[in-house]
Amino acid sequence: KLHYEAYHDQLTGLKNRRSLIKNIEELDSLKTKGKVALLILDIDNFKYINDTMGHHFGDLLLKKVSDRLEEICEGDCRIYRPGGDEFIILQENYDESALVEKLALKILKECTQGYEIDCSKLFISISIGISLYPEHGDSLNALFKNADIAVYKAKETGKKKIVFFNKVMNEAISERVLLEKHLRAALDNDEFLLYYQPQLDIETNTVTGLEALIRWNNLDLGFVSPLRFISIAEDTHLIIPIGEWVIRNACKFLKKLHQQGHEDMSMSVNVSMLQLIQDDFVDKLMMILEELELNPECLELEITESILMESYEAIAAKLEILKCVGIRIALDDFGKGYSSLNYLKQLPITTLKIDKSFVDTILAGDMDKSLTDLIIRIGRTMDLCVVAEGVETKEQFDFLSSHKCTKIQGYFFSKPIPEEAVMKSIKMKKAI
Repeated sequence: KLHYEAYHDQLTGLKNRRSLIKNIEELDSLKTKGKVALLILDIDNFKYINDTMGHHFGDLLLKKVSDRLEEICEGDCRIYRPGGDEFIILQENYDESALVEKLALKILKECTQGYEIDCSKLFISISIGISLYPEHGDSLNALFKNADIAVYKAKETGKKKIVFFNKVMNEAISERVLLEKHLRAALDNDEFLLYYQPQLDIETNTVTGLEALIRWNNLDLGFVSPLRFISIAEDTHLIIPIGEWVIRNACKFLKKLHQQGHEDMSMSVNVSMLQLIQDDFVDKLMMILEELELNPECLELEITESILMESYEAIAAKLEILKCVGIRIALDDFGKGYSSLNYLKQLPITTLKIDKSFVDTILAGDMDKSLTDLIIRIGRTMDLCVVAEGVETKEQFDFLSSHKCTKIQGYFFSKPIPEEAVMKSIKMKKAI
């Protein structure tokens, strides 16, 4: 009994991590065992299920999934639950990789059929990462690492997928690990800086706002594009302290501009969903504004359309509070995501930012012009400030100006520039 408890998971009855390690040691000499496939299965969004339905419900789901896996897997298959929502399958002595894929497809299909739990029917999805011996490693430890990389890739590319490991994937993960390592020390090492892209008010032909954009300059890596590190910051939750740093420093610069006589200048800052759902986000934001003695109406928070639509219920109350105290809310990348007019009426937003993809196609044809014009008219009808992003040509500017767009930003007017350049240029107010 003691031996059984030591090598089996108490919840599901499957073999546990200790048993997996023991089997790895037994199968260390893989050459005598023929082909071996290692499949790592991960339940998508399991943490969300646990948080919303409770841990008891989550445990029942894990038990149901393990029962189903035991029904599916047979022959030279061993099933393990090392912990959490992860399951591992070792398949030995298969003839060709197509059989491994067939097993994975069967798991994907059968495990998403729905589960009756506490009088509720729950549908889930599963991501599967697969590595094969000898193609992807000469030991089970190597196979485990590479299958782990594959399951990460499966989740990254949309979940509910099967991904076989490959070398290109390994290089990408290695780069990510390196970036994450340096990113964790970036704040302490003072490696971040802010660039600002001016926003031109078309009617007055003056700069009335700036959008703060983070840049990362690492001693070893050089300048790292936000496209490469923002997603890592989100995944590791480093975006929370980094985002607070951005807000604080952008507001400090705005205060400096106000002290130099540019009191009508405003500042836009991008915020992530992770920042918004923090219990103390509103309090910290108000504290920064109070410390710097800044009018809340000078600050605008930019939230992407897809995030706002998907998570509206979780953040609606906070957005209403922010709007009530005067902080402006911009719906970023409008037109790129859901574009639900019904939602648009309910959202506590003050600014509509037209996605660059619409601006790019202004000159392509009548239909594209009509869509851009329609977005502008919707925004103006709802008494919103309408900002066009990514304006790069005079033809685009002229079209937006003639159709009453409120503001523009883009390379036609100014690229993002560092603080010193803003300070030198902004005094003439007409162009940067």
